Amino acid sequence: MEYSSKANAAIGSRIREVRRSANMTQEKLADLMGVSVNYLGEVERGRKPLSRSLANHFCSFFRVTYDYLYHGILPASWYEVHENASYQSVHTSLIEQLNGCSPQEILVISQLVKGYLGASRCLQSQEIPHDDADGQENSAP
Repeated sequence: MEYSSKANAAIGSRIREVRRSANMTQEKLADLMGVSVNYLGEVERGRKPLSRSLANHFCSFFRVTYDYLYHGILPASWYEVHENASYQSVHTSLIEQLNGCSPQEILVISQLVKGYLGASRCLQSQEIPHDDADGQENSAP
């Protein structure tokens, strides 16, 4: 797929942004991706198109989507995951805590999480059920 120089510049800018947010130099990223620093620099400046293999490697390594890399479209949770440096340690800690739970405790935790997620999604979609004056359940507009 051929992209315009404007699209190449936008892709290169996103690569630079992700690389910098990871506190990584062009030299280090080029080494990890198996390309020359010169090529990576040209891609970041939008002067050369991104190869498919480098796009695959980059997305996999930094856990970004192709939609983000090529179009700038972010999933809703991207900021939460990438802006929170402690995400991975929290995730690991949670898994470790669950490993020490009994089957009954895991069932209760699972039900609590399911209830919380249901309520959270309901609030996000503004479909908050409530009782009106005659006791009938209605949804908020």
